[in-house]
Amino acid sequence: MSSFPGSPRVLAGAIVAVDPTAPLARIAVFQYNPDEVTRTLRPRTPSAGGASASDARRVWGAATETITMTVELDATDGLEAGDPVTQAMGVSGRLAVLEMQLYPSTATVITNAALTAAGTIEVLPPGGPLTVLALGPGRVVPVRLDSLTIREQAFDVALNPVRASVEVSLTVLTYDDLPATEVGFAMSLAHQVQQEVRASVAAVSGAVGVAFSVGG
Repeated sequence: MSSFPGSPRVLAGAIVAVDPTAPLARIAVFQYNPDEVTRTLRPRTPSAGGASASDARRVWGAATETITMTVELDATDGLEAGDPVTQAMGVSGRLAVLEMQLYPSTATVITNAALTAAGTIEVLPPGGPLTVLALGPGRVVPVRLDSLTIREQAFDVALNPVRASVEVSLTVLTYDDLPATEVGFAMSLAHQVQQEVRASVAAVSGAVGVAFSVGG
């Protein structure tokens, strides 16, 4: 006899940096999904002083969107289950996965340093991986990780943090920010199409609701 578990299974959000040189170190699956996500959207406008009256209603491209949220980390479940990684590191491993999103891989740094020392290449900042925010199937978008504010709130005997909160600040990258040859370009375009479909469905539903209300 089957029984309903009491609550539906919830998908875990994640920040994933697509880096073939260090794939596992750059997949940050949220231990707990954030309770709140703040999104700020601003229209793209011409540079100050360069706009004219005829530019007022022009659409200059995809809106600029920033996202902030707080990710909570807690070692309690892992410690109760006897997880050896949690016992050895607390939540420092999970923190490290988030932090590594802000660094180029050491393999890239070492390779470029060796080539520079040999006079083979000019010193250039190494390119970062494509970073993707996944918050359910309806929000999978390329992003730039702008900042992490980490609050380590409790520690074990080895001073490993066992509880922490991380304030994450992201900028959503659009097809205006990425080359057309990159996967992120297509990902951004697909997300906008999905939003347009949602808006159309909601508009039709609202219009039908108004019609029935007036007719009644």
